[in-house]
Amino acid sequence: MRLGLALGSGGARGLAHVGVLSVLEREGLEPACITGTSMGAIAGALYADRRDAEEVAALVRSYTVDPRFQSIWEPFLEEIETTEPGGFFQDLRRAIHRRILTFRAFTSPSQTGSDHLLEPLGRLYTVRRIEELKLPFAAIAVDLRSGEPRVFTRGDLVEAVYASSAIPGIFPPLAAGSDLLIDGGGPYRVPVGFCRDLGADLVVAVDIPSFASEREEYERGVDIMMRMYEIAMDRLNGLVLRDADLVVRPAVERFHWAHFREFDAIREAGEAAMRDALPELRRLLRERTRVGARLRRTIGRLVGR
Repeated sequence: MRLGLALGSGGARGLAHVGVLSVLEREGLEPACITGTSMGAIAGALYADRRDAEEVAALVRSYTVDPRFQSIWEPFLEEIETTEPGGFFQDLRRAIHRRILTFRAFTSPSQTGSDHLLEPLGRLYTVRRIEELKLPFAAIAVDLRSGEPRVFTRGDLVEAVYASSAIPGIFPPLAAGSDLLIDGGGPYRVPVGFCRDLGADLVVAVDIPSFASEREEYERGVDIMMRMYEIAMDRLNGLVLRDADLVVRPAVERFHWAHFREFDAIREAGEAAMRDALPELRRLLRERTRVGARLRRTIGRLVGR
C-alpha cells in the first residue's frame, strides 16, 4: 500500500503538520508521497527532503523564530482580542496597526516583499529541485489569471513552495511565464486529489481548521463579504475531503493564524490528533492490504489460465 499524505494550509496552525509527521515516523508509517498547500507545502517538502521528523521539527522551529519572518506577523498579532482592557497607548497602537494594514491592502498588492519569505525558505532545503527530493512531492498554487491550479512536481523547489505559500495580500504573487501564482489555500486547501495523482493508494488528509461558527455580529459590509467567502471555501473543502480515506483535524482553533511563536503547543496538537487517528489508519491499511492480496490472487489465476 502506498500511503499518501495531503497536508493542508492554515498559517501558523499548519505547524501541526510537524507533529503529524513525528507520530507517523515513530509508528513506522512513513508516507510514500506528500502533497502540500501553503504551510503544508513547507513542512511536506522538508520531510521529503530530510525524511527525519525530528530534524524537520528543529528546522521549522528555527524558521519560525527568524527575525525577518517574525516581523511579518507582528502587526496581525496586534489584532488578537483579549478579555483584559488595554491602556490608552496599547489601544492607540492597535488602531494605528489596523489603519496601516487597511491602507496597504487597498494601495499595494502585498504587505511585504517576497524576500521576507524566499530568504528563510532558501535556507531550509538541501536540494534545489523538486525531482531531487527523497520522496515524491507536489506543492499546490493557483493562477490568479485563469483560476487553475498549478501543481509543482518538478523544477525549482523554493519557488514552488513560495508560490504555494504566498498568502494573498501579504506576499506578492510569483510571476511564472504568463501565470501569476499565489497560495492555493482558497480552492485547494487540502490537496487530496493531487496526492492520488502521485500514486497514493490510501490518502490521509490533514485538515487544519479555519472555519469558526460562533461569531454572530457582522457590522461592516467587508465583514459580511469575507464571511461569505469563508462559508464558500469551507463548503468546497468539505467536498474535497470526501475523496480522502482518513481526515485528521488537529485541535488548533484556539491559536491565531499568525501565532508562529506557539510552535511547540501547535506541534503537540498535531501529535495528539494523529495518535487518536492511528487505530483507524491501521484498520484501513489492513483492510486495503487484504483486498489487494485477494485481487492479486484473482488476477494471477486468470493470467494462469
